[in-house]
Amino acid sequence: MIENSQIQVLVALTQAESLSQAAENLNITQSAVSQHIKNLEAKVGFNIVTRQGKKLVLTPGGIKLAKLGKNYFKRFDDVISEIQQDHNRILGTLSLGTLFGVGKSWIAQRMVEFSSHFPELSIKVGMDYPDRLITGFEAREYDCLILPKKLTPNHCEAKLLHSEMATLVVPNTKEYASIDTNISLKKLSEYPVIFFEEKDPLFYQWCKFKFGNIPRNISPRLVINAFGQMLQAVNQGLGIAVIPTHVLDRSFFKDKVKTFGEDFTYNNSDFDFIYHSEVKDSLKVSTLFNFLHKEVNNLKV
Repeated sequence: MIENSQIQVLVALTQAESLSQAAENLNITQSAVSQHIKNLEAKVGFNIVTRQGKKLVLTPGGIKLAKLGKNYFKRFDDVISEIQQDHNRILGTLSLGTLFGVGKSWIAQRMVEFSSHFPELSIKVGMDYPDRLITGFEAREYDCLILPKKLTPNHCEAKLLHSEMATLVVPNTKEYASIDTNISLKKLSEYPVIFFEEKDPLFYQWCKFKFGNIPRNISPRLVINAFGQMLQAVNQGLGIAVIPTHVLDRSFFKDKVKTFGEDFTYNNSDFDFIYHSEVKDSLKVSTLFNFLHKEVNNLKV
């Protein structure tokens, strides 16, 4: 069995630039560090460290073991925090990962507010692409994720957090006055379009919902990875766009642009709150879910 002290030495080596520094950080001698490494290598059957010139570095196998060790200590600390928690105190660390779009437009603001209620809780919010978020989650870099349901891995524990609606937004100017509830896809495609990203799925999915088809050879006038600036561009008459309704409802431009009601609004995506099975009963994770779920219910979606 691998001893806790051997794991500590291994993790210390990832954070130190030398054997002597690792020994100093652990408050033990260099010979003790060397002996722990020797004993660990004997147990696992492969080299943990190697020399590159005068420098001692971890082997690929050592790096994998060290990563596992870090996760072990984090999970151990989380368990201790859970035991220390009562109904008025939430302690330790909590990390959440999500996509750039929903992260910037909604989650980041909510997490700042959540943090203000729990000063003893250290919070990390990461925004990235789906595959990197899932990889980080499986490596225990994130305690929980918020992702569209279609991206939720089958083996993960998840709860429905939010059904995101999206709607067509049009400049309230005479150049766009002929856009009404009877417009055809062909006619709509003649107007300039503003995308959130290249081949904006929000726009094309809305077209599929509304017209049963998608336009061909659309060349957006503007691509900007921020819904707030997209609404600003629509207000300035630069083009039409499809925007999540929760963004529109909180925007300064809500009453300055034109929309067309429920018939032009569709369910863009269901968002899941994803968490590790072993923290299903975690107070801090359940408190975060309940907080975000309450905030979602306050949105006009």
